[in-house]
Amino acid sequence: MGADVCAACHADIALAQAEHPMARTAGAVTEATRGRWFSDEMLARAVSWPAGIGPQPAYALEADYGVRFTAPGADPPEVPVDAVFGSGLRGLTPVSFAPGGRLRELRLSFSHARDGWFPTPGGEEDEDALGNLDSAEESANCIGCHATALAFGENGRFNPHEAVLGVSCERCHGSGIAHVEAQSAGGDPGSIFHPGRLSPADQVVFCGQCHRQPTDFEPREILARDPLLARHAGASLMMSACFRESDPATAIACTECHDPHRPEPAGPARTRAVCSRCHEDAPSLHRQTVVAADSDCAGCHLPTESEAFHGTPFTDHWIRLPGEPPTPASATGRRELAWLEELYGHRMSEENPPAKWARLRTGLAELLHIRGARSEAQALLREALERGADYETRLKAGALFRDGERIQEALELFREAAAERPNTPHAHYELGETLLQSGDFAGAVGPLTAAAELSEDSAGVQAALGTALLGADRPAEAIAAFRDALRIEPGLPAALGPLAGILAAHPRRDLRRPAEAVRLAERLAGQFAFQEPRSLDLFGAALAAAGDFTGAMQAAERAAALAADAADAAAIAQRLALYQAGRPYVGPLPTAAGRR
Repeated sequence: MGADVCAACHADIALAQAEHPMARTAGAVTEATRGRWFSDEMLARAVSWPAGIGPQPAYALEADYGVRFTAPGADPPEVPVDAVFGSGLRGLTPVSFAPGGRLRELRLSFSHARDGWFPTPGGEEDEDALGNLDSAEESANCIGCHATALAFGENGRFNPHEAVLGVSCERCHGSGIAHVEAQSAGGDPGSIFHPGRLSPADQVVFCGQCHRQPTDFEPREILARDPLLARHAGASLMMSACFRESDPATAIACTECHDPHRPEPAGPARTRAVCSRCHEDAPSLHRQTVVAADSDCAGCHLPTESEAFHGTPFTDHWIRLPGEPPTPASATGRRELAWLEELYGHRMSEENPPAKWARLRTGLAELLHIRGARSEAQALLREALERGADYETRLKAGALFRDGERIQEALELFREAAAERPNTPHAHYELGETLLQSGDFAGAVGPLTAAAELSEDSAGVQAALGTALLGADRPAEAIAAFRDALRIEPGLPAALGPLAGILAAHPRRDLRRPAEAVRLAERLAGQFAFQEPRSLDLFGAALAAAGDFTGAMQAAERAAALAADAADAAAIAQRLALYQAGRPYVGPLPTAAGRR
């Protein structure tokens, strides 16, 4: 029916809602709107574009009202800018539409906090220089949260000019046709849907259609409290103990703090009123922090996260005590795991398209794997793989098979994925990592070389390649790979340790560089405050190679005292005996930190 029809009876609400950020969450690029986003002044703003993610793209105005997005080396080299997503409250992301109902988030967005352009969040690793084309399923989910009514034209291409972009009345209340017809006929007008009449828990799930739910993310992102979750209020709130441990009829609901019709900030008074329902005497609950009856609860328990979003602030709706996330084995961690499993059960009971069906089962499999139910997890993974699992889901399934010691199944999945997307580094890297884990160093060199060529700015990939080359008895090439890793990330333990080991104690004298080995080994041991036995053992070997046997003995004695593993202690004792005799150690050395 359209918001204008709704306004005939609900004028105040319709007028206020038109100014709400949700109503402006998308707009088509037209002659009338282009200047709002692509004025000469806006296009002149600074661009923050890291060199490691490819050539910098740009927007260019056309003679009519159009805008083009271009990227050097892209195929095609440019696409039209059809619409802009984002209310402008924090930022804007221009988008382009393609046949088949597919959406492309363009790789250059605007941040109002920084007053400039920056890489679109989530698109930094896109294979396409313009921005990856989402699948039709992903595109429908994305467009559906930025529009009230959809329209498609020739070849199934989304038509932003015929659609109703932005969230207005019927996006939340459903089609108003039956309601208006009943009202006009003098009948019962109760046929409209009212989200406010849902139970509080169901209301949060309803809002979570667009503001996301925990099952829309990787389980490990949730459990690790990934700062990027702050952008998605629904998912964060649903993980809060205040929500998950409350009766569904009395849980915190979105509309207790936010008015979907009026652009009003929640404010401390409103949040205090919600918190005081369960925490009546807030000052008595705080032992180390001075809290008064008029203190702002949200300041500590709903902190603002900005570092993860290029300076753009988002309120983290995961209500919790400040501090590190709990381990999965802790009581809190076990409750969070159980809650996530319950949420996955609910989502899996819904009717889902094949790719989502597979993704949900793979997410639940990951949770089962974390709590040790590996057989159940692997059964779910096989189900997911039989029913249309996409590329990313198959990569995750492969990683879970590998961690569950089903190496051959993991290798098969990674080889298939690498063949499907030969120009994407992830499958090559996972294949190489799995071969390393199985002890096939020579076999790992090929896929890790491919991954390193496709992701030249990844220190972890370079370090993994160095490990493979070293295990394949190609030490000179391994040195080069480890040096590349440290050029990118100077403190990377996975490169510091093995490189120091080669330079200090490799059987080939021409490869040794004792002075450099000392510097590298000291840097590594310092990262562990000189309290980790293997890094101290390595430091001792480097000192001995440089002729400092007194220092080598001190490091080895400290390492032996700290060693918890009997085999490590015995090996350190043998090296200590050499230093006491004034002889350096020559041979392989264990390192303190595993690869990452």
